[in-house]
Amino acid sequence: MPEAADGFAPHVSIAYSNAAGPAEPVADALTKIDAPLAHALIQSVELIELHRDRHIYEWRTRATVPLQSPA
Repeated sequence: MPEAADGFAPHVSIAYSNAAGPAEPVADALTKIDAPLAHALIQSVELIELHRDRHIYEWRTRATVPLQSPA
């Protein structure tokens, strides 16, 4: 999919980590969210390398995994 002309790349971040650590605090925090369910069609996921070296968020895709629709 080509980039949008204005440079906006819509995305959803599930978690952010800048160091190694346990997953339990993130998992615990997610179980406490009281919000209505949302539905989305996710066709692939990406592992990105994120940085703010120039005082803006920039990322590079390191891997992409296509997902299959449930049968």
